[in-house]
Amino acid sequence: MAVTVIPAIMPKSLAELEEQLAKVWALAPRVQLDVMDGIYRPEKTIGPELLNQIDTIVTWDAHLMVECPEKWIRQCVMGGVDRVFGQVEMMKDVTAFIADAQSETMAVGLAYDIDTPLTGLEKVINDLDAVLLMSVKAGGQAREFDGAVLPKIKEVRKMNKRIPIVIDGGVNEEKMKECLIAEWSEEIEEDELNKSTIGIEFVVGSHLLTAGNVEEELRHLRMMESHNHG
Repeated sequence: MAVTVIPAIMPKSLAELEEQLAKVWALAPRVQLDVMDGIYRPEKTIGPELLNQIDTIVTWDAHLMVECPEKWIRQCVMGGVDRVFGQVEMMKDVTAFIADAQSETMAVGLAYDIDTPLTGLEKVINDLDAVLLMSVKAGGQAREFDGAVLPKIKEVRKMNKRIPIVIDGGVNEEKMKECLIAEWSEEIEEDELNKSTIGIEFVVGSHLLTAGNVEEELRHLRMMESHNHG
């Protein structure tokens, strides 16, 4: 079965953006720009408005790990972002974030850090285009997958049967399989997983970008090769 894998980049300069994008743009139709302002997390990256300086055919997601994500909608519009996720921990007004993104015809989602409960999500989930669940602590790459995300996957799926769930951080083929099993654990058995039931997308950053052969690694992740499932 094929799953959706979205490469993530977190460039600190326009040159890094071009360098990282060059590794994946021909292989993936959608790429996620991780945006950090040095406040929510100590790292600082370029802003989404700089995406308009790159000539590319990829569709952009922006993951806003910043203070007051609702104030960054305009920069996402300037950069041509298609789908925007904001960390709820840093929002003063979740409703405004959703409404402002929708008014700019962007798809919109809320992002929850690994230790953040899904409090209040049920009230707004039907207004969202996706929910992003961090499976590592937000703001860094090359970190270990945290199984605490698995019950949260079940929780989101109970709230809404169809909304895409985006899992971000520390994933490999084995962890992807665990997430897929968690998604429908109450309704199907592991060996009944098939493409029609998959509502999870996986964001992969350093695991993919540092691979010796990025194209081959991306293919392996997408196809969930059975010999690595253990």
